[in-house]
Amino acid sequence: MSILRSSSGPRGVLTGLVALAVAALLLWHGMLPDVLGAASLVETFLPWLGVVVLLLGLAAILRLSLFAGLCVAAAATVWGLAFGPALLPGMGTGPAALTIASENIHADNAAAASIARDLESRDPDVIALQELDATSLGAVQAVLDSRYPHSEVVGTVGVWSKVAIADSGRLDLGLGWDRALWIDLETAVAPTRLYAVHLASVRPGQYEQRDTMLKELADTVKTDESSRIVVVGDFNTASTDRKFTPLLSELTEAADSDLGLGFTWPAEFPVARLDHALVRGLGTVSSTVLPDNGSDHRGILVGLR
Repeated sequence: MSILRSSSGPRGVLTGLVALAVAALLLWHGMLPDVLGAASLVETFLPWLGVVVLLLGLAAILRLSLFAGLCVAAAATVWGLAFGPALLPGMGTGPAALTIASENIHADNAAAASIARDLESRDPDVIALQELDATSLGAVQAVLDSRYPHSEVVGTVGVWSKVAIADSGRLDLGLGWDRALWIDLETAVAPTRLYAVHLASVRPGQYEQRDTMLKELADTVKTDESSRIVVVGDFNTASTDRKFTPLLSELTEAADSDLGLGFTWPAEFPVARLDHALVRGLGTVSSTVLPDNGSDHRGILVGLR
């Protein structure tokens, strides 16, 4: 008589352990050592662990493993608590009193004028642009100056506004050269201070300048006594990055108004949200990521009140 033997060991152990590791990473990613900026890169792409959870769920089903299924369910719950609210569309709370568009137009971009026309067609009150250079600045000015008579440009960052600018200033944010600016807008309700920034890029082993700028920006905002503050631009990091936390202790960012996590980079297939609109003393009525219009970043459009 033949004897049927079951396979040794419970099914799906490896799948379950990987799922628990994913859950642990989501919960305690702040404990990862930030060697050469590696933790910053991991935290920027944390939302994509949801794809890993889905694949692990499929593996648990194929293995018919209760253990793996429970572990994947735990990981899915952790991911949902972390990113579920941001995934759902944000709810508007009335008409906007101030609309702001922001986009990194990409240096040496022959499409700069076309990008400016695309943003102008959306009729925001303020347009903030990053990575302006000698060629693109002239092209942008030719498009925007007539309808946006108030403007300030510092280095490669510029702002065009329909609203009068009462005051302005330059910011180097610790780099030694100007890469940000602030303006005071004479908005109807009360003066609004707007910071337009372009923080340094992050690459493996190259992260110190970005981190310095984030810290300087957080310190600047913390000591700013303005009752209404908006900070927009290309931050070259996601809000899940631990280096972003000091800013989020001073400012807030609303969820995107559409279904999804509002990724802005790269434009062809966005995988991370590097462009932000942070506020204090204002409410966000809408926050939208704009379609690809010829830059390597997608623009954002926010409505504030």
